[in-house]
Amino acid sequence: MNVFRRRYLPSRIERADRAAVRPARESHCPRPDIGGAPTRARAWRETTGRRGYLVGPALGFAAVLLLLPCLAGFLPIVYFVRERIDIAVYPDEVRVVGRYVYRNPWPLLVVQGLSIPLPVDATHPVPTELAATRLSPDAGPIPLRSILGRTTLELRFRAHEEVQIVVQYRQQAPTRDARYLLTTTRPWRRPLDQAVYTLTLHDVRLARSNYALRPDAQGVLAFERINFMPPEDWEFQWEVHPR
Repeated sequence: MNVFRRRYLPSRIERADRAAVRPARESHCPRPDIGGAPTRARAWRETTGRRGYLVGPALGFAAVLLLLPCLAGFLPIVYFVRERIDIAVYPDEVRVVGRYVYRNPWPLLVVQGLSIPLPVDATHPVPTELAATRLSPDAGPIPLRSILGRTTLELRFRAHEEVQIVVQYRQQAPTRDARYLLTTTRPWRRPLDQAVYTLTLHDVRLARSNYALRPDAQGVLAFERINFMPPEDWEFQWEVHPR
């Protein structure tokens, strides 16, 4: 056994000697980067790092573009569910008080921008004394601002919260007629659960209304709707009582 091994199998010393004189084979393992070109791993990290610097601002910009229409009041997040509009008519002006109720259907906090539509044309000047107030919850004044030529406001909603606000203004009426914008309900894409509209006349007589009105016990003219998607704006005219 020993003779056979020595003749056909080299001993440890012989194997070591042969290994010493054997030419070194080139290694195919990746070499460490010592002042040379970056490795693939480093190149990948550098590339993804540069992409990260670009992706972060891009995502932020995209988020702003998505939220801007909502904050500006062009896209609805919450539901517009009820409104009550009380208009006092005087010989040369109208005073409008609108109460609006919105509901957040989502299980999270949201911010909804709202625009205030105002009926302005050649014979109906820009309203004055425009103000908005949050009635419930957390009563208090609501700041108004102008975005893209619209008067807007912001409302914050807790999860499944219902918010009530009031908006009021005065508008001169030199032609003794006025219009309240009802068709602005359409962008909400769902009808109002309930809507009430009233006219209180002060030293004037109603001449025309495109919505039929009925007087209540106090003589206030009104009409009421449920599941209401307005087909047209509310227009009315009046005459001044002779003195």
